[in-house]
Amino acid sequence: MTDKNESSFELVPTAVDEQTHAELCLLYKESTDTVRFAKHLQWWTLGSTLLAYGGILLLGEYVGSDMTYANQLTGAVILITMGVIFTLIVYQFWQHNELRKIGEISRHMSNLFLRIRQMKSRREATIQRYLLLIFMISTVVMGAVLTYLGLQQVVYGREN
Repeated sequence: MTDKNESSFELVPTAVDEQTHAELCLLYKESTDTVRFAKHLQWWTLGSTLLAYGGILLLGEYVGSDMTYANQLTGAVILITMGVIFTLIVYQFWQHNELRKIGEISRHMSNLFLRIRQMKSRREATIQRYLLLIFMISTVVMGAVLTYLGLQQVVYGREN
């Protein structure tokens, strides 16, 4: 069943020439691939950071047993955490820039292309992206705190 808006829809093709349209399609694909790659890097960074925290705990457990070594490992955890949070934010800005390019490219496509792209609101997508970023940063911070607490447990567990 179609409503009045759908039945009165008139397709307006792109106003650019064929070669420019092909270039825009290539740029669009490149930008969407880049967004996916940046998202993949964000999740990979999160996962590898949590594994690194586990490795630091293992170092604390099997290599060192004094407070000085635990403090050095804690310093490493703090530096890793700051670096990872910075990296996650950089990946987020990278995605934002690519999405801006996609938006500009979309303006030069057909009205059907634009209509389909507008089915999901830009505001909703932005909220989802930043909620995921907050989740990732929170996970990194929680992992750092748990690593710190684990190192303290290792040191004080050996002193008893």
